[in-house]
Amino acid sequence: TPQIRSIAVLPLDNFSHDPEQDFFADGMTEQLIADLSKIGSLRVISRTSVMQYKEKRKSLPEIAKELNVDAVVEGSVLRDHDRVRITAQLLQAATEKHLWTETYDRDLRDVLDLQSSVARDIADQVRITLTPQEQARLGSRGRVDPEVYQLYLKGRYYANQGDEAPIRRGIGYFEEAIAKDSTYAPPYAGEAIAYASLASVYAAPKEVMPKAKTSAQKAVALDETLSEGHSSLAFVLMMFVWAWSGTDRELERRFELNPSPADALCLC
Repeated sequence: TPQIRSIAVLPLDNFSHDPEQDFFADGMTEQLIADLSKIGSLRVISRTSVMQYKEKRKSLPEIAKELNVDAVVEGSVLRDHDRVRITAQLLQAATEKHLWTETYDRDLRDVLDLQSSVARDIADQVRITLTPQEQARLGSRGRVDPEVYQLYLKGRYYANQGDEAPIRRGIGYFEEAIAKDSTYAPPYAGEAIAYASLASVYAAPKEVMPKAKTSAQKAVALDETLSEGHSSLAFVLMMFVWAWSGTDRELERRFELNPSPADALCLC
């Protein structure tokens, strides 16, 4: 395998033959990016940059050249009731040579560990030795309620679209996830960034930023190891509270948990 120090995860294809499941494939793509970003010696292209290739019309070498990466991960997601199958393949960017392919089939409740397994296997293939801290970041994360997790992914899917109506729809899904499990931290982090996004154009900061702050603080309180929680709280402290020392503290913790600069102040 040639030396690989930079990688892009292209949007995973939705093989469920149901456009309504696009949110799930996009969510799996984002989580794989987030997991790979936890490997400090691997440069991972951000979600914002790769999602433009969702309906790609360009060749793999062209995409790799534009993103300046050594390798690309492609794949697909198939969800069938409470089962999920991810197929991933690693390709050398310049030559399109297949370096590795694997298929993972798990119960939807085990989707978090499935995602970590994919990231660890890719690290093995690019010959990166994980530090003990990185092994811990990619370690077992337990099970998740499938319904809650799907509501969370729907929230991210719509909140990432940028316009007011989908952002507010995303907040609705985050609220549904929280109502079903108030101890699950990620929806609070997603909700915080969604409210902050509204403040930039669509709503008065005094209306939505206090809600963003409350959600971000709740995310960190529930799960101190959630990098997205610290990112969202840093964003709120910087843009609304203007608490620079608090911003620095939250960003420092965020980079301890996830060393990648990609999407440092948004959901990544």
